[in-house]
Amino acid sequence: MVYVANNLTQAIDSRGPNSTTTFSMGPGFRTHLGDNWYLLGAADFVVTKPQPYDYEVSGGIMKVY
Repeated sequence: MVYVANNLTQAIDSRGPNSTTTFSMGPGFRTHLGDNWYLLGAADFVVTKPQPYDYEVSGGIMKVY
């Protein structure tokens, strides 16, 4: 399965700068490996300013019980 993930991050306290709200989106995938194991991956691209990072890649292996 291929999808587009959207993420909104916003500070809810006064410990950092007020302009820390970021919105990011990017492609991801999930595939079944067999016996209730799944492989997950995604790339995350920030589309708001200021950009705390250019992109972020994440992945994981998930076991469903």
